[in-house]
Amino acid sequence: MNATAAQTKSLEWLNRLRANPKIPLIVTGSAAVAVMVALILWAKTPDYRTLFSNLSDQDGGAIVSQLTQMNIPYRFSEASGAIEVPADKVHELRLRLAQQGLPKGGAVGFELLDQEKFGISQFSEQVNYQRALEGELSRTIETIGPVKGARVHLAMPKPSFIRP
Repeated sequence: MNATAAQTKSLEWLNRLRANPKIPLIVTGSAAVAVMVALILWAKTPDYRTLFSNLSDQDGGAIVSQLTQMNIPYRFSEASGAIEVPADKVHELRLRLAQQGLPKGGAVGFELLDQEKFGISQFSEQVNYQRALEGELSRTIETIGPVKGARVHLAMPKPSFIRP
């Protein structure tokens, strides 16, 4: 009996829809408008990319405060521990934050060469250059989402006129 009662109710509902043809038209139109609005809102959300990952608490706090001062939207990814910003602003923000010396922790990069003294030996200059390259490569590798940490060692051959 329950099956026939449910079947009867559904037939009555269909007959009511057929009696008033505006109802399916209104429902279909409303669904189409809702889908269009959802697509527009989805298309307007910015694509976020990793600005920095695996930061110390001090560096993370300083970067977040700078992003807030610059009115840049950001989000913190719990899974990777990364600060993410809109994709079109990643490179500009890295440059602006590097100009302010952020992030401070981790490997030293080319800022090491800014502190060279006038009378430095060629050997010390070469060592500092290699350390700067290693630090920059390490930083770049650490910006990749799944990478938790990177340590880079370069074996740079000495220039020679004799080829092996």
